[in-house]
Amino acid sequence: MKKSYAAILGLVIIVVAAIMWKTGSAPPAPPDNDRPSVAVSTISLTPGRLPATVSAYGSVGAGAGAEQSITIGAGGMVAAIPVIQGQAVAAGDTLAVISADPQSIAELRKAESAVTAARANRAHIAALLASRLATNADLAAADQALSDAAGTLAALRATGAGVNRTITAPFAGVISAVLAAPGTLQPAGAALLRLIDTRTVVATVGVPPGPVGAVKPGDPAAITMLNAGAVISGRVLATAAMLDPQTGLTDVTISLDGPAPLGEPVQAVITTGTRNGYVVPRDAVQNDDQGDYAFQVDARNIAHRVTVHVLGRAGDQTVLAPDLNAAMPLVTTGAYQLDDGTAVRMAGSSGASN
Repeated sequence: MKKSYAAILGLVIIVVAAIMWKTGSAPPAPPDNDRPSVAVSTISLTPGRLPATVSAYGSVGAGAGAEQSITIGAGGMVAAIPVIQGQAVAAGDTLAVISADPQSIAELRKAESAVTAARANRAHIAALLASRLATNADLAAADQALSDAAGTLAALRATGAGVNRTITAPFAGVISAVLAAPGTLQPAGAALLRLIDTRTVVATVGVPPGPVGAVKPGDPAAITMLNAGAVISGRVLATAAMLDPQTGLTDVTISLDGPAPLGEPVQAVITTGTRNGYVVPRDAVQNDDQGDYAFQVDARNIAHRVTVHVLGRAGDQTVLAPDLNAAMPLVTTGAYQLDDGTAVRMAGSSGASN
């Protein structure tokens, strides 16, 4: 009897299996809660914006008109130049000491004598006029001669002719060149040094041809001093009209709102506008040979790979084009572990999330 029962049961199993094979049915899958899953964190997609930026590298240098020549007003002998190229100086610091040369001394004495003579002549003409031995025209001519002599003397004294003098820095800056040596005789108007006004230094950075099209005068910029680590704000002053033939980049000049050492290498992040889309953590976006992608989770807690279009990045955030399904959460933490179709659960839970 037991053998008959076992035979009947075996026959039933064979028949059921045959029917299922014929109809293509499969045994019922295990409940979702029993499937292996990956712990992830997700966020809801909401519209937002990030600044559109262009990053470039360059250095600090002299702006237009920042470098000035320090000249000698009247000829003289260079007694000393107590500064060197590259030295920082404050306004009023001594740049050069000039000794009067024989020629300038002679010119000064001649001008002083001319004033004395013109003054005496004017007094003589005035006395003659009182005695009716000179005319008003004679007195006017004497006044003009005295005025001319006095003007010449004042001009010589203003330039320092005929006297020892000290030339000082008209503003704070950096000595970019020393053009004269002690012991040399310099004519009037000769340049002794060149001084860069550190209040007007700029950052010049090279921007690739594509991104430079978005840069315009007035755009704000954050300039990081790569050696010192300091960050200074500034604004775009100008964009060059042609590429640098050596680098293939376009030079962009940026003003600086604070002091910076000449020659300091910098990174400039220029804000050119805003990018609108879905703002997500940078780690949410992956990349492979097919491009940028992320994972979204459906109602059954299954992750689906979706192609994303990155509009821009700022810090640890990325803005994506708003062409995703906003009803499906986006995976952030744990995205690197996923494949298309992977079951997920919220981090910290033991089963599938709802």
